Amino acid sequence: MSTPNTSFFSTLEIYEQLEAAYQYFNEHLFSNKLPPCLITVQREKNSYGYFSPLRWSNTKGEKTHEIALNPAYFAGRQLIEVFQTLVHEQCHLWQHEFGTPSRVGYHNKEWADLMASIGLMPSATGKPGGSKVGQKMADYPVIGGDFEKVCIQLIKTGFMLSWIDRRVAKAYTASKNKKCSELLPQDYLTLKFDEIAKDFDAQHMTARQRNIKLKIKYHCKGCGANVWGKKSLVIRCEKCQIIFTPLLPNQAETRNIVPPKSLAA
Repeated sequence: MSTPNTSFFSTLEIYEQLEAAYQYFNEHLFSNKLPPCLITVQREKNSYGYFSPLRWSNTKGEKTHEIALNPAYFAGRQLIEVFQTLVHEQCHLWQHEFGTPSRVGYHNKEWADLMASIGLMPSATGKPGGSKVGQKMADYPVIGGDFEKVCIQLIKTGFMLSWIDRRVAKAYTASKNKKCSELLPQDYLTLKFDEIAKDFDAQHMTARQRNIKLKIKYHCKGCGANVWGKKSLVIRCEKCQIIFTPLLPNQAETRNIVPPKSLAA
């Protein structure tokens, strides 16, 4: 069994980098209007990330929002896709502070307009032409838009996430490492993390880890009632006579897992 390297503080390193990215996008896309936010790394099933308003409180009674990112998808994704998730959730935070959010999990026109204004186009399919509003929503970068430009500038500062999750699905195949000395800043955005990470060796999930069963939340849009059950249930509210809508866990704003369009497209 190998011994972990004790010459670094991995927890501090990864969270400082995520905090730095949050502050950078806050400054360059939101004019520093967003309040401090507690960023966490969470393996939320079927979600790249989520925003949960006023989730945390300290001993002084102060409260703060949470933005969570799912590290289970880092290795096989491009760096810009991680940025997309973070900024997507920052838009939810902006709307909570300054706008009018819709029901839990729904992405309304106000949110969609904000996303588009910063160069990150909402789309239910993650591609041009998809619906811009809805319960589940992905997005893609506008070519030459503010979001893309800011991402490139962030990479030019030397920013990089130092740690990625090695546990991946069995079907996953690690890409061949690239020679970083030959890459331009914008190249890092469109490479998968495992193409950048040195000597990356994936640890495949077991069948049990891949197929773990989790209950999800169902919500009645009529009376607001909530129930929990396994996925794919069809449940009718006896009071309202309408079908419950399935939601992702934690009553949080979540980003649907749809591969976004590459910058190179």
